[in-house]
Amino acid sequence: MASRNYNRMQALTKEAKELHITVAIGASGAPTVTNEKEAGTADITRNAAGEYTLTLQDKYVRLLAFQDTVISTAQQDSKVQVTAEDVAGAKTIDFTTSVAGTPTDLEDGDTLLLTVKAKNSTSGE
Repeated sequence: MASRNYNRMQALTKEAKELHITVAIGASGAPTVTNEKEAGTADITRNAAGEYTLTLQDKYVRLLAFQDTVISTAQQDSKVQVTAEDVAGAKTIDFTTSVAGTPTDLEDGDTLLLTVKAKNSTSGE
């Protein structure tokens, strides 16, 4: 545990919230959220090769950003792209992991770190 004095994050966007999600990738691209208690996620599902649906626990007014980091020993140049989102209704974010433009599962043993930034209120719109 770091022993520093940290400051609160601030943003010009009112009620901006940030979720940090850790996903372990198993055999055949099977995802498991490993920090679900603090991540704010209800579920993650593999729909097809490299295609996933992340379901959040709460609804948000709108998605502000979706960022990724892949921790992997494989030398593949993977890309993560949001293909659809409905954080205000179904509480979902659909995304693909791809290599050279083709949806591709991450390797067994990889870790996917996701950051979801969302607006939690209509104030300031």
